[in-house]
Amino acid sequence: MDCPTCRASRSRVLETRKQGETVRRRRQCRDCGDRFSTEERRLEAPCHVLKRDGSREAFDRAKVRRGLARAAYKRPVSDEDIEEIASRIENVVRRGGGDVQAEEIGEMCLEGLRPLDRIAYLQFAAVYRAYGDIEGLEAELRSLRTGRAAR
Repeated sequence: MDCPTCRASRSRVLETRKQGETVRRRRQCRDCGDRFSTEERRLEAPCHVLKRDGSREAFDRAKVRRGLARAAYKRPVSDEDIEEIASRIENVVRRGGGDVQAEEIGEMCLEGLRPLDRIAYLQFAAVYRAYGDIEGLEAELRSLRTGRAAR
């Protein structure tokens, strides 16, 4: 591990802590004595999302999180709730390995938002399902009231 101060490659580990999926290490440079921290994370096999238009892109947990956060903006949904939904989705995608349909990810987002906040759910559904008219949104609202998912 290169020292951020002097770029020497010799350092010793002072302390190691596991934090969720990462290992945090406190290190000290053997040349200049500077102390710094590193985080290590296991590399996962790349997962890809198959988009509606047929294109394929790498799965991006941050993109899922941003979409959820945008739908829950100014709603009583905590960052921890959004983080939990994003983690759940990422775990499902990683366990499945390979490719996953964008529609599956969108439905998992809706499933996560539905019990937390109906307005956040509707905001996500309106963008995700791209309602072209008010009737589609009204059908989604009716499905929320009856407890069944609209399609």
